[in-house]
Amino acid sequence: MVESTPGTTIVELADGVFARLHQGLTNAGIIVGDDGVLVIDSLRVPSFARDLIADVKRLTPKPIRWVVDTHSHWDHAWGNEEFPDATIIGHDNCRAEMLDVDLVEWWRNRAATSGMPWSEEARTVRVTPPSLTFDESMRLVLGGREVHLRWFGRAHTSGDIFIHLPAERLLFTGDVAQDGGVPFVQDGYVRDWVGTDGRLLELEPERFVSGHGPVGSFDALVEARDFIAMLAMSVQNAIVEGQDEATAGARTVEAMRERFGGWRGFERVEDSARYAYRQMKAAPDARPSELR
Repeated sequence: MVESTPGTTIVELADGVFARLHQGLTNAGIIVGDDGVLVIDSLRVPSFARDLIADVKRLTPKPIRWVVDTHSHWDHAWGNEEFPDATIIGHDNCRAEMLDVDLVEWWRNRAATSGMPWSEEARTVRVTPPSLTFDESMRLVLGGREVHLRWFGRAHTSGDIFIHLPAERLLFTGDVAQDGGVPFVQDGYVRDWVGTDGRLLELEPERFVSGHGPVGSFDALVEARDFIAMLAMSVQNAIVEGQDEATAGARTVEAMRERFGGWRGFERVEDSARYAYRQMKAAPDARPSELR
């Protein structure tokens, strides 16, 4: 096993491709090319990014040349400032969200008042958005390895991207899909999420690395799609039946408990359903921040 920061495990998925799994926190990816390293997600605050950099150095002396933000959320991208010599890559919408002062301050307040060990550090993070962005796709070649960056539509945020290694049949999904974990829905687009998941499945990866939790199989990716589809369908049915928000939330929990009750974070389903209810009843262009 590769030595790494306490609380983390580094798993080699293919030659030079690693998942850095952090128990209960945020995962990262590491891809070693001929001339440099690509890191997937810089983590929540600069100190976490520095630990990640130290772990990369344990794997290779090659410099980190690229950082890919799977999306804008603080726990994935607020370590960006620790990579001044790297090109930070993300979706157009990821950059826009990280430049949205109100959104950044909402996340900063949420992190800073959480009472967690990183709370004080979150107050002083210099949020650093991607400097290289794209709309639908980007292709990188690291030595002989192709790395495809894809955007399939809104889901967990407006700017979620997926890092696909087609030859290795590996996929990094950010927070759109987890193996046995309930995603954070209250910054998302539930109407669009199901379709985004469908396009994701068309890549047919053998394994995927999510932003949280263990490395998953293709079957687990299907389950992640089914979770969002069931959540959306249950809430939509509640609206059609004229249920109020509270009833829709409670009934969605009961409808999903048998299949998904053992998932990490299942206690968040009611709040997720209530948010989805508000979103589905709102105007199509309503921003998540207006619905929380």
